[in-house]
Amino acid sequence: MGTEAQVPDDLADLDRTPAVAEPVGRHHAPVPEDADDPRTEPAPVPVGALTAQAPAGQNGHGGYGPAVTAQTSLPATRYSGAGDESGSFHGHITREDGRPVPGAALTLIDQRGHQVARASGSGDGGYTVNAPGPGSYVLIVSAPGHRPTAVNVAHAAQPQRMDLTLSGLGELSGIVRSTRGGAPLAGATVTVTDQYGEVVATAASGEDGAYLCHGVVPGTYTLVAVAEHMRPSATALTVPDSGRLRHDIELAPMAVLTGSARADGGRPATDIQITVLDATGDVAATARTDEQGRYIVPDLPEGRYTVVARGYPPVTGQIDISGEEVGYDVELGYGTDGQE
Repeated sequence: MGTEAQVPDDLADLDRTPAVAEPVGRHHAPVPEDADDPRTEPAPVPVGALTAQAPAGQNGHGGYGPAVTAQTSLPATRYSGAGDESGSFHGHITREDGRPVPGAALTLIDQRGHQVARASGSGDGGYTVNAPGPGSYVLIVSAPGHRPTAVNVAHAAQPQRMDLTLSGLGELSGIVRSTRGGAPLAGATVTVTDQYGEVVATAASGEDGAYLCHGVVPGTYTLVAVAEHMRPSATALTVPDSGRLRHDIELAPMAVLTGSARADGGRPATDIQITVLDATGDVAATARTDEQGRYIVPDLPEGRYTVVARGYPPVTGQIDISGEEVGYDVELGYGTDGQE
């Protein structure tokens, strides 16, 4: 017969201690005494991924399947489009002379050339355009009769003021001629002023009489042409929406006063000073008679003048100049009454 193994009393007592059943589906790892209670502070889970727990009934010892990932979407940034919020650009659009450009078209494009915003300028040239979000953009500005422009802009936390200037795209051209035979006039000065009297363009005619004024925008203007020995010309004209207008100019020669001075017996009076006074009494021109007693006073504007011939007793007379050439003869001598 075999001998039965003897069990120590202390071990036998342990064997008789009733076992405590472990809750189904849970597995406990040893927890340090100074650690927080995991039941009140769950372990952090990475954003965008949630790992499935082991199925109940595995008692913590069953196999685990692949982690299940839950996709989460970030909230999209929304912009109200108000002009006083971040990402807005505002200012005024003006011409080179400082006057506003009304109704300009503004387009905002991204770096790939895609349109992201549009706006229209107000009647006083003001505008506001909003960028959809952070980044760099290109702002394009255009208006009828003006040369378009483009500038680089960048989104900012505060509204940005940006004043822009557009140059005129229009052209005013033509030929300056003389009314005497239609000959072209070289060196004539052509000046364009707006309705406020501001000079917006100037040009000089070439050898063929042609002139060209750049930067004129649609509107109403006064065109003034001045040339040597010619009477100035002023004309009101309107540049159409196309910004282009051709207008020829004709200038009339200034009046020429000619005549002769003779003494007693009809002989020529040489080296006699002829003085022409305007309506206010100021000296407009002077001349002296030649060996034949003749004189010439060019470039007299239209108007009433007084002619004074100094020699012997002075002789005076009044004339009206309205044409291109006016003649006035002077008779000198002691027998005259001083008037011609």
